[in-house]
Amino acid sequence: DYHEKKAGPQPPKPFRLPDQYWEPTPLQVRLANEKITFRDVDIIQHFIADNGYILPRRTTMLSRKKQQELVKAVRIAQCMSLLPYKWKLKDYQAMPLTDPLQWTADRLTDRVKEAGDRRSRAMLQVMMERYPELNYKNFLKHEAERKQREEAMGS
Repeated sequence: DYHEKKAGPQPPKPFRLPDQYWEPTPLQVRLANEKITFRDVDIIQHFIADNGYILPRRTTMLSRKKQQELVKAVRIAQCMSLLPYKWKLKDYQAMPLTDPLQWTADRLTDRVKEAGDRRSRAMLQVMMERYPELNYKNFLKHEAERKQREEAMGS
């Protein structure tokens, strides 16, 4: 009671994660014991994300010194062209995080935009008939711009 005021309810206790969450997996333990050099591309690729970024320490669970070794090895391997700088998975290897149909429509739209792929354009037109609820905004915008360019060239 401070100045005749009552104390409010106690704040909630923080949620404690189970310790097994923080334990490294057997693979992580085995990789942490390896000496990491630029020659070991098979080891390095375990620590690289799908887009080519080096995974952070909180994910790799490596010591500070080992993480520095890893970063140095990745940089050297990239300089020597053993590892690509930007890593974009092939379409069949990627796991879509969104609706698979929407993901497919987006990928087909990218192909139409980048390479003018006629097969992708035809597939998108069929998808527009079968799945009208998907978002085809980028494709429709690209098609409108293409028609405007054709009309401008024709006149």
